[in-house]
Amino acid sequence: MRGLLIGLAAAGSLAACDKSLTAPDTAGVCWRLAENGPNGKPEFRPMAPGVSNLESCAVTLEGLHLRTGAPVTGGFQGRYIFVTPEDITAAFSAKSQRYRVFTPQQRAKVRQNIEILAKRERAGG
Repeated sequence: MRGLLIGLAAAGSLAACDKSLTAPDTAGVCWRLAENGPNGKPEFRPMAPGVSNLESCAVTLEGLHLRTGAPVTGGFQGRYIFVTPEDITAAFSAKSQRYRVFTPQQRAKVRQNIEILAKRERAGG
Protein backbone atom coordinates (compact mmCIF):
# COMPACT_ATOMS: atom_id res chain seq x y z
CA MET A 1 0.00 0.00 0.00
CA ARG A 2 2.81 2.39 0.90
CA GLY A 3 4.48 1.76 -2.50
CA LEU A 4 1.23 2.57 -4.27
CA LEU A 5 0.91 5.88 -2.41
CA ILE A 6 4.51 6.81 -3.20
CA GLY A 7 3.93 5.95 -6.87
CA LEU A 8 0.77 8.07 -6.98
CA ALA A 9 2.54 10.99 -5.32
CA ALA A 10 5.41 10.79 -7.81
CA ALA A 11 3.02 10.61 -10.75
CA GLY A 12 1.11 13.60 -9.40
CA SER A 13 4.25 15.68 -9.07
CA LEU A 14 5.33 14.77 -12.61
CA ALA A 15 1.91 15.75 -13.94
CA ALA A 16 2.21 19.10 -12.19
CA CYS A 17 5.50 19.74 -14.00
CA ASP A 18 4.04 18.84 -17.41
CA LYS A 19 2.94 22.10 -19.02
CA SER A 20 -0.14 21.74 -21.16
CA LEU A 21 0.14 23.09 -24.67
CA THR A 22 -1.31 26.57 -25.04
CA ALA A 23 -2.28 28.37 -28.21
CA PRO A 24 0.24 31.07 -29.14
CA ASP A 25 -0.88 34.62 -28.45
CA THR A 26 1.11 36.38 -31.17
CA ALA A 27 -1.09 39.16 -32.53
CA GLY A 28 -2.40 38.65 -36.06
CA VAL A 29 -1.01 35.14 -36.66
CA CYS A 30 -3.22 32.14 -37.43
CA TRP A 31 -1.64 28.91 -36.16
CA ARG A 32 -2.14 25.25 -37.02
CA LEU A 33 -1.49 22.47 -34.55
CA ALA A 34 0.89 19.85 -35.93
CA GLU A 35 0.53 16.55 -34.12
CA ASN A 36 4.18 15.58 -34.55
CA GLY A 37 6.67 18.35 -33.95
CA PRO A 38 10.45 17.86 -34.14
CA ASN A 39 10.52 16.34 -30.64
CA GLY A 40 7.58 14.02 -31.38
CA LYS A 41 5.13 16.19 -29.45
CA PRO A 42 2.33 18.40 -30.81
CA GLU A 43 3.32 21.98 -31.59
CA PHE A 44 1.74 25.05 -33.12
CA ARG A 45 3.10 26.19 -36.48
CA PRO A 46 2.29 29.52 -38.14
CA MET A 47 -0.20 29.16 -40.97
CA ALA A 48 -1.03 32.75 -41.96
CA PRO A 49 0.29 36.14 -40.84
CA GLY A 50 -1.71 39.36 -40.95
CA VAL A 51 -4.99 37.78 -39.84
CA SER A 52 -7.38 40.35 -38.39
CA ASN A 53 -9.62 38.21 -36.16
CA LEU A 54 -10.50 34.75 -34.89
CA GLU A 55 -13.22 34.29 -37.51
CA SER A 56 -10.76 34.92 -40.36
CA CYS A 57 -8.37 32.38 -38.88
CA ALA A 58 -11.26 29.91 -38.58
CA VAL A 59 -11.99 30.39 -42.31
CA THR A 60 -8.33 29.69 -43.12
CA LEU A 61 -8.44 26.51 -41.04
CA GLU A 62 -11.73 25.51 -42.69
CA GLY A 63 -9.98 25.75 -46.07
CA LEU A 64 -7.33 23.34 -44.83
CA HIS A 65 -10.04 21.03 -43.50
CA LEU A 66 -11.79 21.04 -46.88
CA ARG A 67 -8.52 20.23 -48.70
CA THR A 68 -7.49 17.39 -46.39
CA GLY A 69 -10.83 16.08 -45.18
CA ALA A 70 -9.33 15.74 -41.70
CA PRO A 71 -10.27 17.64 -38.53
CA VAL A 72 -7.99 20.63 -37.93
CA THR A 73 -6.95 22.29 -34.69
CA GLY A 74 -5.48 25.75 -34.76
CA GLY A 75 -5.01 28.82 -32.67
CA PHE A 76 -5.41 32.57 -32.76
CA GLN A 77 -4.24 35.04 -30.10
CA GLY A 78 -4.27 32.51 -27.27
CA ARG A 79 -7.46 30.69 -28.22
CA TYR A 80 -7.87 27.25 -29.72
CA ILE A 81 -9.94 26.76 -32.87
CA PHE A 82 -11.38 23.32 -33.67
CA VAL A 83 -12.61 22.50 -37.19
CA THR A 84 -14.49 19.21 -37.45
CA PRO A 85 -17.02 17.85 -39.93
CA GLU A 86 -19.76 18.88 -37.48
CA ASP A 87 -18.78 22.48 -36.68
CA ILE A 88 -16.14 25.11 -36.03
CA THR A 89 -15.64 25.97 -32.36
CA ALA A 90 -13.20 27.95 -30.25
CA ALA A 91 -12.04 27.71 -26.63
CA PHE A 92 -9.54 29.23 -24.25
CA SER A 93 -7.76 25.87 -23.81
CA ALA A 94 -7.83 22.40 -25.31
CA LYS A 95 -10.08 21.14 -22.52
CA SER A 96 -12.25 24.16 -21.74
CA GLN A 97 -15.81 24.87 -22.83
CA ARG A 98 -16.06 25.36 -26.60
CA TYR A 99 -18.27 27.93 -28.29
CA ARG A 100 -19.49 27.96 -31.87
CA VAL A 101 -17.68 30.35 -34.23
CA PHE A 102 -20.19 30.12 -37.11
CA THR A 103 -23.82 29.05 -37.30
CA PRO A 104 -24.49 26.19 -39.75
CA GLN A 105 -25.78 28.73 -42.29
CA GLN A 106 -22.68 30.92 -41.94
CA ARG A 107 -20.43 27.89 -42.29
CA ALA A 108 -22.24 26.84 -45.47
CA LYS A 109 -21.59 30.32 -46.91
CA VAL A 110 -17.91 30.13 -45.88
CA ARG A 111 -17.57 26.76 -47.61
CA GLN A 112 -19.28 28.10 -50.72
CA ASN A 113 -16.87 31.05 -50.88
CA ILE A 114 -13.84 28.79 -50.34
CA GLU A 115 -15.01 26.60 -53.24
CA ILE A 116 -15.38 29.67 -55.48
CA LEU A 117 -11.82 30.76 -54.65
CA ALA A 118 -10.48 27.24 -55.20
CA LYS A 119 -12.13 27.06 -58.65
CA ARG A 120 -10.63 30.44 -59.59
CA GLU A 121 -7.21 29.25 -58.42
CA ARG A 122 -7.47 26.04 -60.46
CA ALA A 123 -8.51 28.07 -63.50
CA GLY A 124 -5.40 30.23 -63.09
CA GLY A 125 -7.17 33.42 -62.14
